[in-house]
Amino acid sequence: MSTELNIGELFAEQMDRLLSDRVNRELLISVENGRAADTLWHTLEELGILLALVDEENGGSGLDWEDVEPTLRCCGRHGAPVPLPETLLANWVLAASGLALPTGPVTVSTALYQLNANDKLQGHDSAVAWAPLCENMVAIAERGDNRYVCLLTQKQFQVEPQETLAREPSGAVNLVGVTPLAIAGAPKPICELGLLPYLASLRSVQIGGALEELLSLCVEYANTREQFGRTIGKFQAIQHAIAELASQTAAAQVAGQYAFRQIDADNAEHGGMIAKIRAGQAAGRGAEIAHQVFGAIGFTDEHSLHYLTRRLWQWRCDAGSEFWWSERLGQKAIAAGGDGLWPSIAG
Repeated sequence: MSTELNIGELFAEQMDRLLSDRVNRELLISVENGRAADTLWHTLEELGILLALVDEENGGSGLDWEDVEPTLRCCGRHGAPVPLPETLLANWVLAASGLALPTGPVTVSTALYQLNANDKLQGHDSAVAWAPLCENMVAIAERGDNRYVCLLTQKQFQVEPQETLAREPSGAVNLVGVTPLAIAGAPKPICELGLLPYLASLRSVQIGGALEELLSLCVEYANTREQFGRTIGKFQAIQHAIAELASQTAAAQVAGQYAFRQIDADNAEHGGMIAKIRAGQAAGRGAEIAHQVFGAIGFTDEHSLHYLTRRLWQWRCDAGSEFWWSERLGQKAIAAGGDGLWPSIAG
């Protein structure tokens, strides 16, 4: 276990150095205009990070989800304009299903598709992140009581570009009578909601990383911006706001860590549900605080703040908002009955 942790920490350190060097305003604008960050992506491939969750027999590092949490949190902190989280999830699912891994970036659809007796897919997903720029997509389909992992190439699915708050490439995907490039029975951890809880967990970790960077920016700004003869960080109202931002950041990061531990424990839906609720709340309040601290300058297009807050708002919506997950959590609590409430909390 100690060796795995060291590899996970190494990946996180490499990721931080790489993104600190490569991710800047020009690259973010370029990706938001529909151009892929190919140079950055090729470097990630060379580092082997894309196969971190894949077992060693299939050429990966065999890390647990908990081990890659710092790396994905780093992606959120820098607003990395690449589908790294989606590709990590896709490669993990494909390898666990015994399917060959494709090259290049892979996105995931959280919709549950229908698979007929002739292995034809039918279904629709209104928003698939990075679909316009990914050569492949992984989806989960059901036929009767069985679940299947399906790999498709972009030539097999129609993508209708969609505008998002993050301005990153996204599109609606419609499948009508499509035969997957590859298909296999879904591994045991895939729960009734398909890939939705896993993407919810990923977004929760990214939110925690983005909030960490927001906190750093706010502290730096409060200690340098002067008003009425002193730095604004000397004002009690600003101190209270930044303290609350710190607490929201910590809560989101702990929630993301919890979600990844639950995936390792084959309890992905519960972990993703709890994490997305708490991280979503933190994203909304954290972005609000940051813009209050920066004032009008934070809303200008030239400032760096909105590249993080727009992603926070988008990730808050992705894979089910905190309101959607809260309703599902309530339904599960009601179904378990009064006697089941306390054990579900204490457990």
